[in-house]
Amino acid sequence: MTVLESLLLAHLLGDWILQTNWQAVNKRHNWRAMLSHVVVYHAVVLAVLGARFGFENGRVYAVVAGLAISHAFLDRVWPVEWLMKRLGAGPRNDSDRWLTVMFDQSIHILLLGLATLILSPRVWL
Repeated sequence: MTVLESLLLAHLLGDWILQTNWQAVNKRHNWRAMLSHVVVYHAVVLAVLGARFGFENGRVYAVVAGLAISHAFLDRVWPVEWLMKRLGAGPRNDSDRWLTVMFDQSIHILLLGLATLILSPRVWL
């Protein structure tokens, strides 16, 4: 399994399966809900990357920290809505709310791709 495939599975586990309803409903406005979600999600990511690259690899911790910060920022929702509006991709009404979720997920996956590149040995040769 590739690094990106492993990160995508970790993402599905952390962002969908292990995220509680309380976290999902409250993380936008409640830092405790956000922090608990980000910690659980990135514990999964750290476990995956640490198993692959070793827990003594400093790049693993730097990548996990970057992903955690960006994840918490994006999951406040307003940054995603702001970007969507600037790109003309925002929801037109309440029934289009799924567009915001898909846009958010797309950004998360792009960041996982960037993390994969950062951790790739070929990038640093």
